[in-house]
Amino acid sequence: MISVPTFDIRRGLLAFIALFISQLCNAQSFYAVLVADTKDPSLGASCEKDLQEMSGTLQAISKKIQYNYQELICHQDQFGKGGIQAAISKIQCKPEDIIFFYYTGHGINTITEKSDFPILYLKDENLELETVHKLLKEKKPRFCLTLGDCCNNLFAGRRGMRSATPVLKGIGVTQDTQILRKLFVEANGDLLISSAKKGERATAHPSEGSFYSNTWMQALAYAENHNMHVSWETLLADAENRLQESLKSLPDSLKHHSQWVRSFPEPVLPCPEASFTEINRFLNVLADEKLGFNERNKLRILGQKGFFGPTAQVSIYMSNPEKPVETQPIDHFLKRIVNTAPLIDEFNFVERLSTLGTGCTYDLVTLQEIRKAK
Repeated sequence: MISVPTFDIRRGLLAFIALFISQLCNAQSFYAVLVADTKDPSLGASCEKDLQEMSGTLQAISKKIQYNYQELICHQDQFGKGGIQAAISKIQCKPEDIIFFYYTGHGINTITEKSDFPILYLKDENLELETVHKLLKEKKPRFCLTLGDCCNNLFAGRRGMRSATPVLKGIGVTQDTQILRKLFVEANGDLLISSAKKGERATAHPSEGSFYSNTWMQALAYAENHNMHVSWETLLADAENRLQESLKSLPDSLKHHSQWVRSFPEPVLPCPEASFTEINRFLNVLADEKLGFNERNKLRILGQKGFFGPTAQVSIYMSNPEKPVETQPIDHFLKRIVNTAPLIDEFNFVERLSTLGTGCTYDLVTLQEIRKAK
């Protein structure tokens, strides 16, 4: 009789379990249905840009969370209700799979329409975004996200959009998959998003893409790199804040507001009143030169008491132009923002490199400051 050491049996069993788990993970699919009106005379180039950017973003996400990426594109001759229905029919969804639907093109809505979400303006027959979402939910994925960026406004001004890729020069943060796993793997339910509310028309740049798609990807990228705590609610609120920052210099006729509905509960985050989103919004409003000096100064005093400890310090990473890290008292920093607002393009709060003290106020704040191009 041959004796097999217990250690070898255990090692073999562990190897088998690891292989089984690996195969199980690899069996999970990330289905991306991307619909883009690339042949439209006015929006075509913008939709093509959106399609390329969103495809790249979703491929990167699926790779980081270790899901098989399955992309179904409806553009050119496949852009229509028939093309969308054909793409959805190809989805062979398992209980742990993810479905992501993205539309970029024209949209409409009517007074008689019951849904607050837009109707996709397609070449053959129009289709409600909410109807598409219901069809996808019937596939019973673990997580289903439907995003409609229906742009009927074009802004051809010289001012371009900010890059969706974060500027990270000199900022020593570690990219990992924790944030993406919280958003896409740990979420269980569905999320429906549109770039404009009923009665509004979303805006796009003729060659640089849609404003909301850009700010949505921007918010996701910054959350992945800068955040410690995140939820879909805080991420979408940050995307909305970034959208309003992008649109603030445009005529009122080109402004719009995103909206969303989720089926899953909002996770409880530590100190929500001092969240990534709230601090980002405070700093960028403080640097908004369209607001009067006295108004911004009052906001500075209120925000300093609400967000920061009495002896708080701020570490500033300056981008464009890049400068060495500078640390100074928060009081001096906030006064400087109020006085130099015309020079500032954007602030980004780096939560991973900040220190939260007692009472939900920060003792150390790490920020990225981006100056306006000269």
